[in-house]
Amino acid sequence: MFTQTGAMRKGFSCMMVIFVFVLLQVRSACAEEISKEFRSDIIRLLKMTGAEALGLQMGVAVTNQIIDSMGKNTPDMPPKAVASIKDEISQVFAEEMPKLMTEIVPVYAKHFTQAEINGLIAFYSTPLGKKSIQAMPAVMGECMQVGQAWGEGIAPQIIPRLESRLKREGFDDK
Repeated sequence: MFTQTGAMRKGFSCMMVIFVFVLLQVRSACAEEISKEFRSDIIRLLKMTGAEALGLQMGVAVTNQIIDSMGKNTPDMPPKAVASIKDEISQVFAEEMPKLMTEIVPVYAKHFTQAEINGLIAFYSTPLGKKSIQAMPAVMGECMQVGQAWGEGIAPQIIPRLESRLKREGFDDK
């Protein structure tokens, strides 16, 4: 879309290789430092809070966005094709969700101590904690709708500003 010199591409590629290498090293280090007990507590918290169900809910939202986008580009798409697409994407999300839950453990371990995770488990065992677990899918769904509407509302501001900025910085759309 934008023209770039070969040197810029090589520099960007080199930066990406370094970034991926560092990221893999950090992930590896994080995974090694988490004790089995701590990992078990985090998984218990994730299950208790319905993180997997929230992840699947996010999958439905992403699927709907994909379908909406495809519908705009292909308005004559048969309803059976839409149903097949939704079903296939939902299956992939369901199959891959356990892997995502495993990948989330180091994130929690990075931001919480084991004592804090146990405190969260204790909180989510209370009536207020249980209510927040029960209400969270609806809250997140509504927040996603609000966020989507907000994003659509500011898109007309973003596009001309991006075009102007890129032009000022010497990029063109050739």
